[in-house]
Amino acid sequence: MARPAAFAVFFIAIVLTTAVAPLAAQQSSSTQTELLAEVRLLRQAIESLVGTNARVQIVFGRLTLQEQRTANAGKRLDEARAALAKITQEIGGLSDHVADVENAQNDSRRKPEEIEQARAEGVMIKRELARLENERARLAADEAEAAKARRQMGADT
Repeated sequence: MARPAAFAVFFIAIVLTTAVAPLAAQQSSSTQTELLAEVRLLRQAIESLVGTNARVQIVFGRLTLQEQRTANAGKRLDEARAALAKITQEIGGLSDHVADVENAQNDSRRKPEEIEQARAEGVMIKRELARLENERARLAADEAEAAKARRQMGADT
């Protein structure tokens, strides 16, 4: 009787081994399939991030360029305003000097040579004032153009 029992145990062991082996192979294959799917998803995520990173770098490059343009426009506006203020101050000083020269021309207590010298000086000062007025008009146009460019830069950002 020991022999049939041993044979039965041996037979059951063989049957179980043949039944379990395909199950283990099937589980191993399922795990490999899941890992392969996960690797594919990771690859897609990395490719997506690389594309996004390139677009972000382009956007930051454009933003940096826009900031530089805005800063340059602001600097240009400041310089135009400073030049305009300087020339306006010069015009004011020369206008005061013209009034003094005209007073000297109309002063009857002065010698004729002094009056003639005052007239010549008055002519030179008026020419200089005309030149400065033209320059002031040009600088005012530059300032207006710089202000417009600065506003446009502010609207673009």
